[in-house]
Amino acid sequence: MEQLQQIKQWFNSLPQKERWMVSGTGVLILVTLFYLIVWEPMHVGLQTEQQKQQTQKEILIWMQQAANEVKTLRTSGNRSTVRDKNKPITLVIEQSINNAGLKHSLKKIESSGNNGARVTLNEASFNQMLVWLNTLATHNGTQVVSANIERGNKPGRVNARLSFERP
Repeated sequence: MEQLQQIKQWFNSLPQKERWMVSGTGVLILVTLFYLIVWEPMHVGLQTEQQKQQTQKEILIWMQQAANEVKTLRTSGNRSTVRDKNKPITLVIEQSINNAGLKHSLKKIESSGNNGARVTLNEASFNQMLVWLNTLATHNGTQVVSANIERGNKPGRVNARLSFERP
């Protein structure tokens, strides 16, 4: 309290021009402090939040598009018809192996239960095998239940023991 009184006495003792200069400087300091302490952080924070909001909107739009694409793919996947539903699974697998160009790699096909089969391939092309497995799953409704795939002697070749099932 005493210090405030001393400041008032000092201020009042100044000539009129100096009082105006001190008052103007004080106002300038207050405006600068307000800008630095309140306005600028609030303005920067608002811009940051607007950028985050824009990014979130873009992500939401992307996710909605992806969800629509998934729905479309699911419905188109459900429309595919299963071929050779009434044929024995071993016959379906043998025909699909021939169509995939893997006949030379086929070592053994054996039946496993009513709707199952086991296949052994030696030195089969890995890429051809993947295409063949996809064809079996999508067109014939045959799913791989278990797979043991090992690297073959040549690059890109594999030895595989596969178990299939058809619902």
